[in-house]
Amino acid sequence: MDPPQEGSVLHDLLLVQETPAPEMYIIGLQEVSAKPHHYLRDSILDDPWTDWICSELGPRGYVKVKDIRLQGLVLLVLTKLEHVPFIRNIHTNYTRTGFGGFWGNKGAVTVRFGLYGASVCIINCHLEPHLEGWNQRNRDYSTILNDQYFETCQTQQILDHDYVIWLGDLNYRITDLKPDDVKDLIQWNKLNILKTKDQLCLSQEAGDAFNDFEEGELTFAPTYKVDVGTTTYDSSAKKRKPAWCDRILWKVNKEKEERRHLHIEIDRYDSHKAVLWSDHLPVSADLRLTVLKTEMKPLVKFYVTWPWNPVQDGECIYTVDMDTRTDSWDWIGLYKIGFRHYKECVTYVWAVKDGETLQHGCKVKFESNYLPKNTTSHYVLGYYSSLAENILGISEPFQILEPQKSEE
Repeated sequence: MDPPQEGSVLHDLLLVQETPAPEMYIIGLQEVSAKPHHYLRDSILDDPWTDWICSELGPRGYVKVKDIRLQGLVLLVLTKLEHVPFIRNIHTNYTRTGFGGFWGNKGAVTVRFGLYGASVCIINCHLEPHLEGWNQRNRDYSTILNDQYFETCQTQQILDHDYVIWLGDLNYRITDLKPDDVKDLIQWNKLNILKTKDQLCLSQEAGDAFNDFEEGELTFAPTYKVDVGTTTYDSSAKKRKPAWCDRILWKVNKEKEERRHLHIEIDRYDSHKAVLWSDHLPVSADLRLTVLKTEMKPLVKFYVTWPWNPVQDGECIYTVDMDTRTDSWDWIGLYKIGFRHYKECVTYVWAVKDGETLQHGCKVKFESNYLPKNTTSHYVLGYYSSLAENILGISEPFQILEPQKSEE
């Protein structure tokens, strides 16, 4: 499925009108357009959904940290600019489970990273469909856990992480009830009865899948399957039974003493009945994770020589933490506030070689010919690490001002 054209629908889905605004967005999509001719396009450019979402959230101060795609599965992580230098050790992984593991129409995509010293692992999955696929879904869960390994990280397996957030079309259905009985219970708001027949809850209770994962209260009606453009449950000849296919779960690891402060609270868990361009109703949750922000410092600090103007070269000095590995492909980018990802710089210069060994800092110069002439916008400098594939430090915002005219 391609992105819809109505901007207001995206606003509803991303909850951009919320106050306070979230610090981070984690967005998982399933069954996006995965036609063969799209693969070449998406290997060069962002897929249409990622581009669409970044275009909406970039002007609101969010930067894409990472994205990963496996056929119709997309996982996207964006955060406020201020947090970017404190998101480190970013890695991705994926697992195919379709057709015995040979095809990616089903499976999982994963992004893991460190957030102010806490390890976070995000999984977006699309598991085996149909009522009778219950046992296979449980096996898919185990396959994903056993298959994904982060070799260069201290937390090398999914469940080793401090925080694990698992979302997607888990495809678990409601068992032992007829479709009309399920619809009646929904109509009567007897969701507590439906929950006792929910395959995911039953698998958790039996220890077959998602052991020790938590979930918000299911106070919203099942999100599958509806007629596209409506909230009416499947009226086709198949009359599929409504189910809570779309879920968001989490797990917090507190076994060690240094992890005792870790905690997740959920403020909201709901479906979006106004978003009707699929046969699933989207689900979202507001989660609050505890991290120790005061203990972290950026790996790169900037000291910009003020003021900058469009007719003179701009200079800055930066320092690199001595334990940070730099590379000859690192660069310093000049970014206009509202940029969407690290590649979207106005101009750049190469970083000083072996900057971590220079105690008095590194000095770089931006030639005036390449500086923007826009004197109303605000900019920042960012140090991009080719090894970390992320921005390690960001300057304070500044403007590029017209030079003052000398008095005669």
